[in-house]
Amino acid sequence: MKLSLAQPKHSRRVSSFYKQVHDESFAHPEMFDAQTVAELIENEELAIVVAAHKSDVLGCGLAFIRPWNESLEIGAISVGKTDNRTEVGKALFEAVRRLGTKNYGVVYFRASGKQGFQRGRRLGAFCWGYRPRPGSDQIDEAELIMGFPHPRSSKRRIIPPANSITQSPFASRIVDKTEGALKEVPYPKSFPVGCPRGTGAPVISGRIWPTYHRAGNYISIENAAGAHPVEIIKEFRNKARKKGVKDLRLTIPVNQEEAIIDLMGLGFRPVAYLPGWYLRGAHRFDCLKMIAGAPSVPQNPQNFTQRAVARIDDELSIV
Repeated sequence: MKLSLAQPKHSRRVSSFYKQVHDESFAHPEMFDAQTVAELIENEELAIVVAAHKSDVLGCGLAFIRPWNESLEIGAISVGKTDNRTEVGKALFEAVRRLGTKNYGVVYFRASGKQGFQRGRRLGAFCWGYRPRPGSDQIDEAELIMGFPHPRSSKRRIIPPANSITQSPFASRIVDKTEGALKEVPYPKSFPVGCPRGTGAPVISGRIWPTYHRAGNYISIENAAGAHPVEIIKEFRNKARKKGVKDLRLTIPVNQEEAIIDLMGLGFRPVAYLPGWYLRGAHRFDCLKMIAGAPSVPQNPQNFTQRAVARIDDELSIV
């Protein structure tokens, strides 16, 4: 078995494999079109590790590249009909993980349920939080964010300030496990952080950069510019609700303690602590993922996902 990184010229072969092993229910139907696959690879939006034996494709490991913060999300591991499916799947996952730790500063994947969580722990990942499924009112459909410890690289992570966010039980475990941090570099003053597009949307108190996602009917807020960003977000939240969008998501540097508390007062809930998430120059900064409109957690959790989310909610609570 040979492992290699797919190039645009391999797109027809790759898309043919995906059409053979998946049907229309596959979460990434774009992989069925050779031209689309070629463009995504060429634009460095995704990476595909191919496992092959002679001229036969045994499997593909899919990963999504986020250039703005140099992160790699490990996606679907697909294996065709072969006698050594488990071996091929493990080799693909490890190859994608190594690609991420070598070329990117943040490597993570989303685990569904207990089995995915335990598999990630055996591979050295640890839980950074959870991601409610957009458009769902069931917390059972949330996925756990499993991240790998950061490698030592030229983009060094900066030690976060000691405050109620970083000293919460959940966040403090992640901070303790994440190595290679530097001191005496100031955290960013602006928030939220993301990948702003265009010139932004004007509101009364400033400008905001939202991205609407039709699938799931949710909005990710990438930035807010003005004297009072929380007021900008509040104004935008009210407008979004009037248009039928309740699910709003944003990422904020962990030094913004006062803003985080104010956002919680507006209905935003911390769901994940992301070490080294925001890249600015040669430095990385820890961030908190917050969501307004996320499904509620049952008072008496009944299954693994509910219990995991309830524990994260409790241990990230700062008020």
